[in-house]
Parts: sequence; C-alpha cells; structure tokens
Amino acid sequence: MTTSDLHNFHAADYAVFGGMLLVSMGIGIYHACAGGKQKSTKEFLMANQSMRSLPVALSILASFFSASTLLGTPAEIYEYGTQYWVSVFGAMLAPVTGALLFGPMFFKLKVVSVFQYLEERFQSKSVRLFGALIFLVRTIIGMGIVLYGPSTALSAVTTFPEWAVILVVGGVCTFYTTIGGLKAVIWTDVFQTLVMLAGMLAVIIKGAIEVGGGYELWNIADRGKRIEFFRFDLDPHVRHTFWALTIGIYFVWLAPYTVDQQMVQRFSSARSLKDAKTALLLNVPFMFILITLCSFTGLVMFAFYADCDPLKTHEAENPNQLLPLFVVELFRDVPGIPGLFVACLFSGAMSSISSMLNSLSAVTWEDFLKLKFYKVSDERATFVTKCLVLLFGCLGIGMAFAVSNMGGSVLQASITLNGAAGAPLVGLFILGSCFTSANWIGALIGGVVGFAFPMWCGIGKYTNDPQNFKLSTSTEGCNLTALNGSVFQVVNNTELEGLQQLYGLSYIWFSSIGILIVVIVGLFVSFLTGVTEHVDENLKLHFWQKFVYCLCPVMGSTKKEKEMKQFLENLKNAPSLDILQTKKPILAAMIDTNTGALVLQNGTTGTSIENTFSAENGNEADESEEGHSTNTNEQIDDSIDMDISENQTDGIIENVSSSGIDEHNTTYTETDKHLDTNEIEEVTNSHYETVINNIGTAKDVNDILDDIDIIVSEAEDTKREGSEDNDNENNL
Repeated sequence: MTTSDLHNFHAADYAVFGGMLLVSMGIGIYHACAGGKQKSTKEFLMANQSMRSLPVALSILASFFSASTLLGTPAEIYEYGTQYWVSVFGAMLAPVTGALLFGPMFFKLKVVSVFQYLEERFQSKSVRLFGALIFLVRTIIGMGIVLYGPSTALSAVTTFPEWAVILVVGGVCTFYTTIGGLKAVIWTDVFQTLVMLAGMLAVIIKGAIEVGGGYELWNIADRGKRIEFFRFDLDPHVRHTFWALTIGIYFVWLAPYTVDQQMVQRFSSARSLKDAKTALLLNVPFMFILITLCSFTGLVMFAFYADCDPLKTHEAENPNQLLPLFVVELFRDVPGIPGLFVACLFSGAMSSISSMLNSLSAVTWEDFLKLKFYKVSDERATFVTKCLVLLFGCLGIGMAFAVSNMGGSVLQASITLNGAAGAPLVGLFILGSCFTSANWIGALIGGVVGFAFPMWCGIGKYTNDPQNFKLSTSTEGCNLTALNGSVFQVVNNTELEGLQQLYGLSYIWFSSIGILIVVIVGLFVSFLTGVTEHVDENLKLHFWQKFVYCLCPVMGSTKKEKEMKQFLENLKNAPSLDILQTKKPILAAMIDTNTGALVLQNGTTGTSIENTFSAENGNEADESEEGHSTNTNEQIDDSIDMDISENQTDGIIENVSSSGIDEHNTTYTETDKHLDTNEIEEVTNSHYETVINNIGTAKDVNDILDDIDIIVSEAEDTKREGSEDNDNENNL
C-alpha cells in the first residue's frame, strides 16, 4: 500500500466525519437554549434529575468505553491473542455492584460530588480533599490518553497533522460541554454510541467477507496461535491469565462503575432510583456486546494481515494505528465508510472527554471552591462551573500532547492509569462503607500508600517492562524484498530479579493491590489511633454487614450487644430520665405534657417478663403476669410510634395494642431517684437479653434514640410555651 493510497481520505469521508462533529455541537447548542438554559448548577451538573434509564445507560457505556477501548482492544487481540476477551466476565460484575450496592447509597444521599460522602463518613475535610485531588489528577491524565488515541489514528490515514486533530476535536468537545451541560453530554453520548456500533459492525462484516468468511477467519487465527481463552496459570507475572482477567479486571472496572464521579453524576441525574439502577444493569449486556465486537475486530484484522504485519513494514508506527490503517485499506473502494469509522473512534473519545470535563467541573466547584465561596448565588456558581469546563478542556488538550511522547498501546496505558489512580478511591469508599471502625487518620494514610505503591509499579511497568508476551507475526506475503520470508518469533522472557519481580507483575493486578493496601493499612492505622465508635446508617453498605454476620454470627451478636449497651447508657442520660428500670422491650416513647415525664411503652414479645409499675405509684407487679410467655418470633417495627399523652392516672398509663399484645407504660420522673442503684443494675442486666432480642438491628436502636430526642425536644418546647402563656396571663 503506497503513501498516497494510505492518505486517500475522500471528500465523502470528510463529510461523514464533519457531520458527526456538527451534530454533536448542535446537541450542545440545543440544550443550551432549551429548558432552563443551563442557568442552575442542578441543571448544568445533574440534568435536573430528569433523565430516563436508557439514555443514562448509553451515556455511562460511552463514557467508559472510549477510543482507548475501540483502538486498544483490537490491537491487543492482534498482538497477544483472544485471551483478553475473557475479561468481559469480570467486567460485567462491576455495574452490578454499582447498581445494587454503591449507587443506591449515593442516590439517597443526594450528593453532587461523590467525595462529599468521604467527609460525612470520616468527619474530615482532609480525606475528602485527598480523594478529590486524586480524581482530578487521574481524570486530567486520562483525558490526554483518550484524546491522543484517535488523533494519532486519524493522522495515520489522512494528511491532517496530529496536533491539528487534537486541537479541533478537543475544542469541539469543550464547546458543547460548556454550553450544554450534563444533558448535552448524555444525549451526545447516545448519538455517539450509535455511531460507534455502526462503525464496528461495518468493519467486522466487510473484513470477514474479505478474508473468506467466519470459518476461514477462525482457521487463520488458530494457525497464528491467536486462539487461547483460558490460561489457568497462577503466576501473577504472566500478562493475561484467567484469574487476572476475571478477578483482577473486576477491580479495574470497579472504580468507574461504583465510585467514579462520572457514574455518580449520571446515576443521580435519573428521575428515580429505579431508573438509575436499571441504567447500570443495562450496561451488563451492553458491555458484553461492545467488548465482543472489539475483540472480534482484532481477529478480523489479524486474519487480514496474517502474512504481512504492517508494524514490521512500518506502515503503522505503533499498535494504535493498526485499526485505522486496516479500515482505510479495507474500504478503499467504498468512500464514506472510512469516514464513518473515524467518526466512530472520535465519538468514543468525545463521549469520554465531555463526561470528564463535566465531572471535573463538578468536583472542583463542590469540593474546593464552594468551601470558600459558599455564599455565591447559584447563577454565578453555574457561570464558574462553565469557566472550569473551558479551563480543563485546555488542560486536556495539553495533556494529549504530553501523552503523544509515550509509546505502547493506549489500552494498556488506560488500564494502568485507572488501576493505579483509581485503586485508592475504591479503597477509601470500601473502607468507609464496609468497615465502621475505620477513622479518618487510617483512611488518609491508607489512601496515600495505596496511591503511591501502585503508581510506582505502573510507571516502572510502563517504562521498563522486563517481559514480552507478544505472539509471532509474519511478512511472508509482503512485497518488500528486505522483509520477504521473515517470521518474527516471540521473544523469550528471562528470569526476573530484584525490582523486575515487581515491575514484571501483570498490569491488571495493580488495581487489586492498591485497594488491598488502602483497606489493610487503613484498618491497622485506625486500630492504633482509636477506632470510630458510631457511623450513620445511611453511610454503610448493609449488604456487606449481613454477609459478614452470615459468615461469622458471633461478630453480629457482639456488635448487637455493643450497640445495645450504648443504647441503654444513652437512655440513662436522656432528659427527664435519671434511671432505667425497664424489664420489657420498648415499643413506643411518649411525653406527659403535664409533668414533662418520659413514658416508655413496653410489651411482651416472646419472653417471660413481669409488669413494671412506676416507683412513684409504689404498687407491686401483678402476680398474674409472672411466668406469662408467648412463643411469637415477632420483632418490633423499625419505626417507633410517638404520641403526646394528654392524661395520666396515678402516674401510670395502660393500653392494649390492636394486635392483642399486652402493653404497659412505665413513667420515669425525678421521684425515681430513691430506688436502690444495685437493684436497678440487677433488673437491667437480668432482662438485658430480652431487649436485645426484640431490637433486631442497629437501625432499631438508632430509630428509638432519634425518636426520644425528638419527643423530648417537643415536650420541652411545649413546656416552655406553657410557661410563657402562664407568665403572660399573670402579667395581664
């Protein structure tokens, strides 16, 4: 193929590619003028929480499957074989984790920046800012990788210089993101996803026909030793094994689909939690389809170049140029299709870049600037976020020029970066949501170590990879005399020594290593510096707690006892409640408006108990109730009914519940102080297990405590208002 043929990009190709850019800009302009015209931060950053599940699903898919995937996956299959396709099974678990665990937690918290969670959980701005800073660095570098990939591809098949492509595409993407906000980003993602699928299908169908059909394609790939799916080698230094491509790749994709700002913004932009969860779950089949298409494209490309490797003939300078070179040669007689494919590549890049720009703007405003300029009006804040998009667009373009000096596959660069920089973020959120004992010191130190170590390994791997797993290629079918008949064999790997043992690890494991480091170091430091005593229920992953308690029931029992002790201690210190002498599970709490006394409503729910009357009344427990028991397994409801009792007879209120369970109320007032302390402790301890068994979860305990705080506050307000009314009457 001559140089003139290589750059034979027809007018129809330019028209298709230019049309894709114009449509993307048009969507941005439309959303800049429609609706609220992007005048509020809620609309600009959250799309007014009005999006349906399908566009959100396609937007998430397009954001995380960039040109790095479209270019890198076929190149990966071409050079290393079909093993990478197995990664689809590990990758598909990540959106399931996001949809069922992390996503609902963030949706209920209504956070704009995902790093607000870190501050609420660890009660530390330092942890929040650390997480946000890692995200900024990771995303800016990622923008450069994503933009560079298709730019070098287009410059390989057209007369356009690489720098001009970077400037044009980066500028267009920044433009429509700035004026159109998240809605423009989501709808351009939908359009660009369709373009990506159309481009990949066109290449696969035409390529398979060109090499003689699917059967012949498979035979050629098999002869070239490209067909290998399941390699169960336990050596972590092997580039791709079954374990690395299922377990390791799951942790690589865990960051984008669970705690990434881009995902959380889209998740929060949905109309409801159901729409948000559906959007993520739809990514499971979408991921399978897209990774399979990209992998099959790599097989088609190898079959086409089986006898003449363009990397050895220098028609392609690096693996990232293989696919665009293949497309131009494949469709040299079909004008417009190469343009469609180039549009496909840039659709993948632009969808990712626009998402990154919007999320960078959101994080910078919410986690940095807003802390200082919190009095700024919403309209002015929206203007600031738009300016931030412009700023980060320029930084992304500059980073693309820096990345152009790096070698290797953009897929490996992307996975290495996401693994090293994404790991501490995932680790921090796992540490906070799954391990309630972790404190902010442990989180901060664990995050720093978890970021530094994988990043060091990743840089060492990328710059000084001691192993080569590339499969052999041939130039026997080339017309170049100097290379005719040559077969390039696999380079034998030498034994690893010293730091090469570290740098030689498969790049896929870096993310798993980083996450483990954050969690282990974080828990260890937290243990040394003092564990966290209480964590809000909304900040926990309850599925994880249930899973741990199923594996180790003793832990669940110990935790419940600890929470119950804290609950009883808090009751002793509650206003208007100087001592605790309950012998029954608490069903409700009330305040007597006349005396301000706290009334706890008790009942018999599955254990032998005896009636407890107020010490003020001085009556003995009713003997007829002694030994009375029931065999019901029912637990009290999570919601605790509250009431303000209007009447009190002899200091005692007695009710019968609608369910037929006897209930007795015990009133505690200042006169209870004369009871013997030892007697109180004996009563409390003897019936401690009764209370535990009937308050089934930590949520029950917290609900009761919250309700007591509310009703005590209401009673105090009522009492104060009554005093004020009496004073006014006296004054009159």
